[in-house]
Amino acid sequence: MNTKERFLKDFGKKLAAARHKRGLTQEELADVIDVHRTYIGFVEQGKRNPTIANVRKMAKALKVDLSDLFRGL
Repeated sequence: MNTKERFLKDFGKKLAAARHKRGLTQEELADVIDVHRTYIGFVEQGKRNPTIANVRKMAKALKVDLSDLFRGL
């Protein structure tokens, strides 16, 4: 696995953990940030590279600082 793939997988795990902590389903998060429900699943699996604009929307919806999603990656 290359560096980019590892980063995307690790980011996806952090996103999923933050989503679970807030008690949201992938579909609920997708609805809040106005993306298709499968997009969240692909991001969490490390199969999609989200735009910074979508990462910002995710952080806001999850009520976490944007930097928290990247901390330790």
